Amino acid sequence: MGFLTKYGSAWGAIPMTGGSVFWVAPSASYTVDGKAYSASDDHDGLSPERAKLTIGSAVTAATANVGDVIALLPGAHTTAAALAVSKAGLTFVGLPYMPEGDGVQATPQVSITGTAAIGVAVTAADVSFYNITFVPITQFQAVTFTTAANRLRFKHCMVDLTGVTGHANTKGITGTGATQAPRRLRLQGCWLKAGVATTSSGYALDVSAAVEFMVEKCVVWHDGFVASAVAWTAAIKVNDNATGMFRDNELIASNVAVAVTGFIVGVTHTGAGAIQFVRNTTTVNTSGAPFTGWAAADCDLCLNYVATVAGGTGGTLVTSTT
Repeated sequence: MGFLTKYGSAWGAIPMTGGSVFWVAPSASYTVDGKAYSASDDHDGLSPERAKLTIGSAVTAATANVGDVIALLPGAHTTAAALAVSKAGLTFVGLPYMPEGDGVQATPQVSITGTAAIGVAVTAADVSFYNITFVPITQFQAVTFTTAANRLRFKHCMVDLTGVTGHANTKGITGTGATQAPRRLRLQGCWLKAGVATTSSGYALDVSAAVEFMVEKCVVWHDGFVASAVAWTAAIKVNDNATGMFRDNELIASNVAVAVTGFIVGVTHTGAGAIQFVRNTTTVNTSGAPFTGWAAADCDLCLNYVATVAGGTGGTLVTSTT
């Protein structure tokens, strides 16, 4: 089978690496190339034919900072406890992954869901996730990170808050506390989605106090057409001392009757110009300003627009952050 190059890339796709590729199946029985196999954590995981059964076993087998990749075969992967990613430099890729530029991709065929607690807990630098849907359970977070998680990256991933019971503590990607401050956290081409009944979910993304973060070309989507849908209190949170940019994102509330109270909310920052909003667009279904919670001096605004309904002018310039 031609599933690996001699340089360790998965099926010739990215990421090209000089490290090892550890394969993980979503269940004890799985199929590759039309053939059935049995997964086990006793396997070395170095071939799709000898896949490991849990992501945690692959993390244990991997080596930090040598370019090791953990390739997740299609399906729903679960973690019995928080998946501790404490080794720097690991890359997690959901397969199949055929990137088509930097924009938002189709919904990934691979998901990670916690079954009893937090899904993934990142405490090391240079960890990357590609093409994975993260699904939290009620009152827990899908992914957490600490200050040590410098250069944490999510590309073409999805946070899905639509299939869980709404609760303020049900969150997507978030720091373990308001003061966690990794450098250069980045989300690119990701979906951040909510839409629940009765009670609003928490944040799909809380950057905590991340320094030099970047959220670009992402879609934040509130599905207001689910049965008994409620407004989403806040989609994204930014805490004091954070610095970074939101650029070229689309903020969408699909039902005019069920608005989003605040798409990107923050607190008054200690320094002027801490956050930049550049070329973001939002629908009319926002009950307040799309960017809210900062003093005027905290943010720089450049070409952000709120859409208008049919027959309107096509957009209204955002001029307020309070």
